[in-house]
Amino acid sequence: MAFIVALGIMASHLHAESSLRDEYWALVIGALHLGATAVLVHRLPLRVTPMSIAAVVADGAICVLLVAMTFGWQGPFWLYSLSAVFWPAFAFPFWLAMLSVAVYDATVLLTNLDRIRATFADGFGGDLAARLLMVFLIAGAISLTAKAMAAARVLATEAERNRIARDLHDGVGKTLGGISLEARSLAQWIDRDPVEARRRARYVTRISERAAMEVRHVIRSLRQGEATEYLLPAVSERLADWSEKRPETVHVRINGPDNPVPILIHGEVLRMLDELLNNIERHASAQNVWVRLTLSSAAVTLAVRDDGVGFDQNWLDPWADDGHFGLLGARERALILGGHFNLQSTPGVGTEVTIDISLTSREETLVHVL
Repeated sequence: MAFIVALGIMASHLHAESSLRDEYWALVIGALHLGATAVLVHRLPLRVTPMSIAAVVADGAICVLLVAMTFGWQGPFWLYSLSAVFWPAFAFPFWLAMLSVAVYDATVLLTNLDRIRATFADGFGGDLAARLLMVFLIAGAISLTAKAMAAARVLATEAERNRIARDLHDGVGKTLGGISLEARSLAQWIDRDPVEARRRARYVTRISERAAMEVRHVIRSLRQGEATEYLLPAVSERLADWSEKRPETVHVRINGPDNPVPILIHGEVLRMLDELLNNIERHASAQNVWVRLTLSSAAVTLAVRDDGVGFDQNWLDPWADDGHFGLLGARERALILGGHFNLQSTPGVGTEVTIDISLTSREETLVHVL
């Protein structure tokens, strides 16, 4: 806001000494600075790092340059220069933010000594002192507000973590405990009473499905009002990292707009991609891997195909305990999210997995646990 207002004042000749023809260079520098800030500010870490310190120094230097080369503290770029205290006040601890403001104010004063002497000689020294105090007050208010917001986020996170723990303990935890007890005694009932063993096995199946539904309920509650994250850059980065370490050639095709998706789906899609790639790495002996990601407003589709050894689905059960934990884990994640998991494999040709996950609410279905 300070950037735009200051540039507007300069461009519209509202300032008494303003002349657009003489000061076009200031408008160009300000516009470039505004554009660079808009691009970079979201990528800088909100903490004290060499990168954030360098950004603060560069930002302050540009603002001081514009103040010194235009009309000093009396001109509109004084308002523009206040932006230089916003970033350190928001990202740094309070004492470091105040130190940054003090260094910036001192730099501005040292580069405007002649105008400041004239200001005091004209009897406007109080105006200058008020502006300097205003900078400290603004920086302090931003710093304290930022810390309060951070504390509120921590408290909200802890409260949500405790709620999830209670839901898991009271629902899923007790159900899984019942499954464990019944499964432990099932082997004894098989030898003692096969009829009773079959009855108990059916009971274990029912409560297993109930446990899966309870997990779905917890996940659904997390998806209400949840945060979002961009999926396409994360998938591209994950594939780039994997391909650097593997001899397979990775062919990537990404369709759809780069819209953010719910953070729960974002994390699960990345985990499923990791599990499918790990399965290819361990079992496929492939030369090429094709990955297709399609994103729309309604669904996310992930397809992973390889030209490896494949297997005959009529003879090899990929869900059995034979080491194909990547396929099993990806399938379970997709089903828990209410998605569709399709596996096609042919010996000597390769394997293809297609996962479709809806981004909109759908009717709850039972998840049959094998």
